[in-house]
Amino acid sequence: MKTHIRNTVTILTVLMATFAGASDMEIVLSTDQGIIHGGEAIIIDIYLHNNTDATFITELPSPLTFTISSKQETVSVNANQLGKEAMRRLQIPARGFIKLQYSLSIPVFARELVRIELKTVDTNPLLIEVKQSPPDAWVGQQVPIDQGQILAQSFLEDLSVHDPMYFLLGVEPGLEQSKFQLSFKYRLFNPEGYLAEKIPEVSGFYLGYTQRSIWDLENDSKPFDDTSYMPELFYLLPKIDLNIDSVTSFGIQTGFQHESNGKGGDESRSTNYLYIKPIMAVHLAGPFYLKFAPRVHTYVNNSESSNDDIMDYRGYFDLEVGIVDTQGLALNSHLWWAQKGPTVQVDLSYPMTKLFTKSLNLYLHVQYFSGYAETLLHYNERHDALRMGFSIVR
Repeated sequence: MKTHIRNTVTILTVLMATFAGASDMEIVLSTDQGIIHGGEAIIIDIYLHNNTDATFITELPSPLTFTISSKQETVSVNANQLGKEAMRRLQIPARGFIKLQYSLSIPVFARELVRIELKTVDTNPLLIEVKQSPPDAWVGQQVPIDQGQILAQSFLEDLSVHDPMYFLLGVEPGLEQSKFQLSFKYRLFNPEGYLAEKIPEVSGFYLGYTQRSIWDLENDSKPFDDTSYMPELFYLLPKIDLNIDSVTSFGIQTGFQHESNGKGGDESRSTNYLYIKPIMAVHLAGPFYLKFAPRVHTYVNNSESSNDDIMDYRGYFDLEVGIVDTQGLALNSHLWWAQKGPTVQVDLSYPMTKLFTKSLNLYLHVQYFSGYAETLLHYNERHDALRMGFSIVR
């Protein structure tokens, strides 16, 4: 989760570590700088506390090496001590402390949440938020080839994941029921722009796009049986404080969504929805959380010629309930209730980093579907399918 830095934010990380042989040394890292951009230098304060009853004398390596980690890359950067005379030999009074300051350059390509650690000491991290660097900061910089693109993609940070994304092979009845889904959302208004300053609510408007396909991998030509294209415009109110200790988050999403299968003639299907979806997370115990997200929708300008009775099979209500270990197993379920009967989908996922020595950044994913309207083309045909594969968003 992002930590929003507005004016002056001090982030303190209290570290109990062995530093130059001193097991009774308490080290505190802090920075009181406000907005930080990639390519800029920040001042890090290091407080060394002597918790013993005797004066402590030690030496610091010069310069100090820090590890800076972001979702872009991890690099090691040397930091130089500030002051007229940099102190290497330190004398810390009994039950006292000294303060040192270091200048640390943030990589030009770093952005969003950045983790800073002392490389020579086993410490907890210092977390700061870094804004995207201005274009002139890149001049003369050697950067990773996959990061330079953000110069031209000024709004890349407004693009994020939306619904689950997965690729699943059909197990039962077979490969002809393989399935994949892609989903993204894009924030329309800059939350730090003029309009959002005057009307903060506009920063909650998003464009969304989801594409779900049933892929017949059993057939020699590997055709797509049917695909649903689902663009939408929605408003997300991400935080409503309920003042309930166990409720860790609560918000509401509401919008207009179009769904069609992109086909013509007798196989053409399309409909539109107006919906509202409250989303709540409840802490159960330890790392386990309950997700509760019921969606209520109605149909607008539904195609009367090709799927005039789709509401009898898909209904007006989608109840999503999940139990999640944020670092482990996740069980998620959907229940649609309609006139023709219930439809259920159950998804079970587990991070492969737990299985393959942290090497594969994917979730092992199993999905079971039973009911109607998984696709628009066959919305009035009941079927069951078991699938297995991987996901990148669950």
